[in-house]
Amino acid sequence: MGVIRQGLLAPNHNNAVAEAHPEKYAMIAGQQIELPGDARFYFQDKRGCWFWSTRKPRVKDDDWTPNKNPVQINNERGYLRCLITPSKDSRSASWQDTVMRVINPDHMPLAMP
Repeated sequence: MGVIRQGLLAPNHNNAVAEAHPEKYAMIAGQQIELPGDARFYFQDKRGCWFWSTRKPRVKDDDWTPNKNPVQINNERGYLRCLITPSKDSRSASWQDTVMRVINPDHMPLAMP
């Protein structure tokens, strides 16, 4: 799948501070992914690509509204790419049902022994 890129931030943020003190997380495919402090929602499109946004996304023209940012990972060759996971089975849930809230680090589940 790839290595999760830490410190996914806009260019005007201080990446060193964000990596030392991560602000928000998303759990995608069993992996904890760090998101910027202003991220509130994360979701998957119909192609399987994951995105985050500050506002709850809406469906427009059979896709999410354009105010979205990709959740990015470094692939095996070291290139930065959008995180892609298999879409859920169309009979059980559609891509429109993947909108989820971002998890604050204070609310992370404790590890089981």
